[in-house]
Amino acid sequence: MDFIRRFRLIALTLLATVGLGALGYHWIEGWNWLDALYMTVITLTTVGFGETHPLSPLGRAFTIALILLGVGGVAYTFSAIGDYI
Repeated sequence: MDFIRRFRLIALTLLATVGLGALGYHWIEGWNWLDALYMTVITLTTVGFGETHPLSPLGRAFTIALILLGVGGVAYTFSAIGDYI
């Protein structure tokens, strides 16, 4: 697979992860879209500012899944960049 196609896949995966994360927090916790997006971004970037609002047990489980998905995406991204180099 050429680098441009692989880069598009990486970008699409990143956007999908952010979108699904925001959708998950909005749906599971009932947060507004900005809070859901903010929580998704600080979770995926591992900034760790803390929770936007207290999380329910289902919200915590969702956060765990989101972290694992995000770490997997980052690992794939670095692997793709390493292959290109």
